[in-house]
Amino acid sequence: MQTRKLYLLGGNTSQEEANVHFARAAGGQKAHLALLIVYREGWEEFLPRYTSHWITQGVNEKSISVIVPDETGNLDTEKAADIIQNATGIFIGGGHSETYHALYTQQPFKQLLKEKYRAGIPLAGNSAGALIMPETVLLSPHDTDHQLAWSGPGIGLLQNQLISVHFSQWQDEPNLIAGLIRHDIPIGYGIDEDACLYLENEQPTASFGNEQVKRIEKGTHS
Repeated sequence: MQTRKLYLLGGNTSQEEANVHFARAAGGQKAHLALLIVYREGWEEFLPRYTSHWITQGVNEKSISVIVPDETGNLDTEKAADIIQNATGIFIGGGHSETYHALYTQQPFKQLLKEKYRAGIPLAGNSAGALIMPETVLLSPHDTDHQLAWSGPGIGLLQNQLISVHFSQWQDEPNLIAGLIRHDIPIGYGIDEDACLYLENEQPTASFGNEQVKRIEKGTHS
């Protein structure tokens, strides 16, 4: 059985240690990587923040395929699904979390991503990309257009775990604790901007980066 590998980055998409680990796990020089992002003006200029460490590990730039909707929000789902099917590593980027949720927790992406993950293809997400990985998505008041906490269904790679990003920077611990109580979920992980939580088979295995990942259990905080 293939080991399931998941990388959850807390906000800095350019973290070297996490990206090097991910690129190697995806096949290094033989990797075919899919990068899923949302549209923003000048998005091409931001690509090196994702790809630079992959390329230093021998990933061919031509083997990195970007999935991005057009400026009206339309996405060629058939082409995108084909890219995902052929990927040896999948990275979901950061940006407007509500748009990421609207795009990539829906079909066909939800099922495709779950199938690839279960087959042992490494998945990674930064900020918004990390937030949508669990069964339940928890968005901070800092992260929604109406500045209120929000919850909804995610891709479903993690059960009974909540994720918070920009954790120290947004002082998001109260939101994470409230989410654990509201959804009756036992464990949450608060991931700082320059940190990455790495899980194998849904179990925390390592943390990368210069900042911290904090584990919070429901009922241990007043």
